[in-house]
Amino acid sequence: MRTTLLFLCCVFFTTVLKAQSPTDKRYLDSLESVFARARTDSEKIRAAVLISSYWVYTDTVKAMAIIDKVEPLAKGKPYYEGLLISVRANASVFVDDFEKGQQRLMAAERIFEKQETPEAYGQRARLWYNYAFIEQRQGHDKEFLRIILERCIPYGEKSKENGLLSQYYSAVGVAFMNEREYDKAIQYQQKAIDRYKEEGQKDDFIIWNYLRMATCYIYKKDLPKAKQNLDIVSAMPESKEERSYTSLYYTTYAQYYGGMKQFDAALQAIDAGMKAAQHLNQGHRYSALLYQKYSLLKDMKRYREAKAILVTLSTDQTFIGHEKNQLTLKKEMAEIMASLGDYKGAYEMMMAHKEQNDSVNNQVVRRQVEELEIQYRNAEHEKKIAVLESEKKEAAARARNQALFNWLLSTVALILLILAAFSWLFYRNQKKLSAQEEVNHRQQVKEMQQQQQLVATEAMLEGAERERRRVARELHDGLGGLLSGIRIKLSGVSRSDEELDKIIHQVDNAVSEVRRIAHNMMPETLARFGVETALQELCDSLQTPQTVIHFEAFDIRKDMPVSAQLAIYRIVQEALSNALRYADAKNIVVQCSQNGHTFFITVEDDGKGFDPRRPQRIGIGLTSMENRARYLNGRLELDSQPGAGTTIHVELDLETKSREINTLQEV
Repeated sequence: MRTTLLFLCCVFFTTVLKAQSPTDKRYLDSLESVFARARTDSEKIRAAVLISSYWVYTDTVKAMAIIDKVEPLAKGKPYYEGLLISVRANASVFVDDFEKGQQRLMAAERIFEKQETPEAYGQRARLWYNYAFIEQRQGHDKEFLRIILERCIPYGEKSKENGLLSQYYSAVGVAFMNEREYDKAIQYQQKAIDRYKEEGQKDDFIIWNYLRMATCYIYKKDLPKAKQNLDIVSAMPESKEERSYTSLYYTTYAQYYGGMKQFDAALQAIDAGMKAAQHLNQGHRYSALLYQKYSLLKDMKRYREAKAILVTLSTDQTFIGHEKNQLTLKKEMAEIMASLGDYKGAYEMMMAHKEQNDSVNNQVVRRQVEELEIQYRNAEHEKKIAVLESEKKEAAARARNQALFNWLLSTVALILLILAAFSWLFYRNQKKLSAQEEVNHRQQVKEMQQQQQLVATEAMLEGAERERRRVARELHDGLGGLLSGIRIKLSGVSRSDEELDKIIHQVDNAVSEVRRIAHNMMPETLARFGVETALQELCDSLQTPQTVIHFEAFDIRKDMPVSAQLAIYRIVQEALSNALRYADAKNIVVQCSQNGHTFFITVEDDGKGFDPRRPQRIGIGLTSMENRARYLNGRLELDSQPGAGTTIHVELDLETKSREINTLQEV
């Protein structure tokens, strides 16, 4: 029974790798709808990963086909590159290619460990969970438990993501089940249930843990409490649907009926579970149920039927893939043969069991002997080293005597050589020193020129903004007020004339145009509400029936310097102006985000694009954006090619600009 328990736990870890049942067609339809309507690469990749996680349970070919479609979109984006590698690793696990699965998981870990974000920690927790699952499938139970406690749970806590910690509590509970620590297993399963409820998880997650608790109580011979947990599951509407846990549901009921000696009911539950396992393509679960059916038939003394099941299991690669299951199979076959009176066959099978068991034990002994041999060889090697050291010392003494004699003969020549070498070294060092001073001087001049250029750029930008503000005020207060006065006077003329109405209309248009120009030169929203609101208003105002502009903002702080906000606004304004003027784009996506003192801008369009290597395509607008990026100690990257749209990435350092402003305020 110990082997069967271990076998069932392996199946559990496979099923919890995806959150939905493979029969939940509505869930798949919603994912495919999200994938089709995705507006950005990141949305499309995330939707593809969820679709792949759905199909990996039953059809790894379909699961990998959707990943192949989005893999080009992840190039140059470390988080999504690591995510897709993790998905491919999961597919390897589902087809039992554990070595490739572990290699891919570690490749993803090397990518994610460089990213200290909650989302990256969540992915690290998942990939280590799958790595632990592989260790558990290979019989390394202690390594499995160590990884869960030392890797998965700490990373799950850092991710602050719902569903992870509850899953790992449940995994620890199953590990204790394998070790027959049923009280600890129940404790962790209850902890997982409480966490699931606290996070508002769906009932199918909770059902797994109630079924595991019921199994623990069955092994503790506490059948009333086992029945209480089964009744809780039966009362849930989800238990009536065919889900990934359906076969386990029948398995647990079969164990309960077997404990109650209700063998017919137990066999019916097993048959129902095997049918569900076949329909859900759960090969491991089907084999476990078949072994459970054998145990019941054995208890019912239906030995011939029990023997037929053992023969079937002996050819089941899923079952005999675990060495402990092979040993159990031989031992059980020997007992059944003895019960049927085939004592010769029982003896041969028992000897085969003993031979394999001795082989397993001998492997452990051989490893211990090999370790002793290594220690012995190391000791002999150290003795040889000591002899060689002694011989080396004697040779060194002889060499010292000879060297002393040679030294007396060569002292005078050596002194002359030293004097000559010293003179040459002095000359060479003086020459190098002069050359280094020249290099340092050029570097200082270059740095001063760069500093002067930066100061000139800042002065130019600040002067341009001051002139914009002055012109905007004069347009709004001067020309705008003058036009408004003319309009009022014209409206006061009592004579009704069609030509006069046209003039008033033209004056109204002129006033609106003056106000629009003044607003673009110095947007009032920026000063009153901050850069996020100003950018949203800018995108809304530039949107046309031919071009849709999507604006997305993430974690933008309101305490950044006004000069920095204005520079950000001008960069986005210029990028949108170029896209609308030259790109003929139907969609433009503007994304702005802030991480500490670093500000990120991405403007992506689906227009006609251009070849950035052609100098004549680099105009004043792009130069202005680069100057403003340098003003904030940032950098600008342009990615475009004909017919493939244009993407502009800008990364700005707000911390340096804040320090400069604080220094000026202190002065």
